[in-house]
Amino acid sequence: MKKKVLFDTNVILDFLLERQPFFSDATTALNMISQGRAIGLVSAHAVTTLFYILSRKVLPEKAKEIINDLLKTLSVAAVTEKIIKQAVTSKFRDFEDAVTYYAAVEESVSMIVSRNIKDFSKSDIPVLLPEVFISTTLEGKGK
Repeated sequence: MKKKVLFDTNVILDFLLERQPFFSDATTALNMISQGRAIGLVSAHAVTTLFYILSRKVLPEKAKEIINDLLKTLSVAAVTEKIIKQAVTSKFRDFEDAVTYYAAVEESVSMIVSRNIKDFSKSDIPVLLPEVFISTTLEGKGK
């Protein structure tokens, strides 16, 4: 069975906004999902954040088109009342990261791909930098 991987907002923004020097690794990591090497997810709250940031750079209709294209590769992990309540009472310093983490738990993901490793120090799920995700998946450890 393929592993499920939840992508943090920062990695997706690196890809969508071509942010250097992170764009290449973000692109390769997301391409690995497109190639079927793993199942990729993004949390529901991240989708709204992505749209907001994109719509400040491009017209809202173009932002919707970009989000729609992204969702051809990534599935959406629900953010429920239960997840929000867990995040509020968690020991995570950053609320958004807590929501991301509990959405990942609810989806039983194998790992979270993020550039903010330190923000997930309370995570029981492995949190990998995009380049580590790429290398472990290429070596077959990500399957």
